Amino acid sequence: MPFQPQRFIHAANVRLDVPVSVYLSEQLTDELRHQLEDATLSSFDCVIDNCIQRKVDYLLLSGNLFVEADRSLRARLALLNGFRRLDKQGIHVFVLPGDTDPAEAWRAIPELPKNVQVCYSSNPEPIAMQRGTRTVATVSASMWYGETDAFGIRVIHSSPDGVEPFRIGTVSRARFDESRRMARLTESVEDSLIALGDESDERTSVPAESESESKAEYELAFQSYMSKLMREGRLNYLALGSELDRTYLNLEEGIVHCPGTTQPRSQLEADCGLCSLVIVDTAGHVTSEEINTSAVDWKNLTLRLAPGTELNQLLEQMRESLVDIPCSPSDQIWSVCWTLKGPLPVLQSFEEDDVELAVAVELDELDVARRPVRLLHQVRMLPDAWDLEDTDHLAQQYADLLPEESTIEPSVLGEFAAQDEITEGWSKRLEALAHGIDRQRLLAQLRNDGADWFVSDLDELYPLQSLSDEADISLESVAGQDSTKEDADSAEEAAGSASSVAVVDDEGDDSTTDAVTTS
Repeated sequence: MPFQPQRFIHAANVRLDVPVSVYLSEQLTDELRHQLEDATLSSFDCVIDNCIQRKVDYLLLSGNLFVEADRSLRARLALLNGFRRLDKQGIHVFVLPGDTDPAEAWRAIPELPKNVQVCYSSNPEPIAMQRGTRTVATVSASMWYGETDAFGIRVIHSSPDGVEPFRIGTVSRARFDESRRMARLTESVEDSLIALGDESDERTSVPAESESESKAEYELAFQSYMSKLMREGRLNYLALGSELDRTYLNLEEGIVHCPGTTQPRSQLEADCGLCSLVIVDTAGHVTSEEINTSAVDWKNLTLRLAPGTELNQLLEQMRESLVDIPCSPSDQIWSVCWTLKGPLPVLQSFEEDDVELAVAVELDELDVARRPVRLLHQVRMLPDAWDLEDTDHLAQQYADLLPEESTIEPSVLGEFAAQDEITEGWSKRLEALAHGIDRQRLLAQLRNDGADWFVSDLDELYPLQSLSDEADISLESVAGQDSTKEDADSAEEAAGSASSVAVVDDEGDDSTTDAVTTS
């Protein structure tokens, strides 16, 4: 299907003037506090800058642009300032209200710039973007279906020359759940009416809800719902709302996309903030490009410590790892979480607090293209699992009981919290804790405790291979010393022989002496 070529930026979950939470091992300065408080404002500025630099046709904002409950004046001012900048460049803005910025909040904002159009679900008509006399794209937040209404009137416009507008709609899991609830309610009412018409005295019970479905079944039903929505509404693009995770589905009917968040509030949401540059060509092919917009990024780096590693060597290795990381133009702060792995005896030669202090002093800033990026560090140590020769040793039996890092999942705590024996209050507390589980720190604590309880000599926890390697190295060094000594003795003997020859020949013939000396 042919379209007018167009490009737009899709952003969501901006949440203007919501502060960012990071791990701090140092004192919070005023400058750092301001950067963390302004991170979401800076990410929105980055979205606006990219719209202007990339010369897009319009900006699509699909929900949660601000938090109405906060009543933030700074959020309103940043919002209007960004819209006015786009208005000066002739760039349209389409807004789909979300959970934290409902339609009522948008209606209360006075004097939005003329380039901004808010799509309300109460409005059945899609909002169109014109390029001259041609409709390039339409955006709608309503849930109407079909090409014709109940009276047979065509409600979706078709271009006489076959070049259709790029149709954008919206969908969310909340709407899907509501539609299923209403469908079940309608079915129950119909069954009740049938039961009332039954002449028998027996009462027909209303069918109970089906048993709880698995996550895979739910996702399959949701995808089927989105396909139906796009097919019956002749939509080409669905903005997936009320989501923080970045999602991109290329269905047969079109594209379903959620760009994620422009600035995560913490690492639990994402490692960085993104928006999407969407390009539609004349043939209807849609491509999407990620754009990093966050001022605060989280980096997770892992280093393995070998026996004999010193602090200055570790700091140099950390510096080299940081230099290799690509940096986006929006980056202002990196919150770096270092995971140091190795045998427990090696890690216990370092203290987490000492390493954090040293790295905070030595690596407080990174110069990227003549632009400083502030570095915040967190250091954790994860000992390797040990494998002792004595399988009956208590330490080995304990190690065999410990789970692998990949098996420590928040869902396990969630299942525990769902037990009937646990009160509703404690169940909610445990569910909230499940999302913040630090698997590596938990596993590190388990291994450290096991070593303290069952191991008298930590050298026993060195891997057998490393011990044999050390032994081989020491034997090679001894053999090397012996061969060096033998070579030195041979050289001395050869030198003595050459000297004696030279002396003898020197008495007889000078030419022979020259030849020996030259050789």
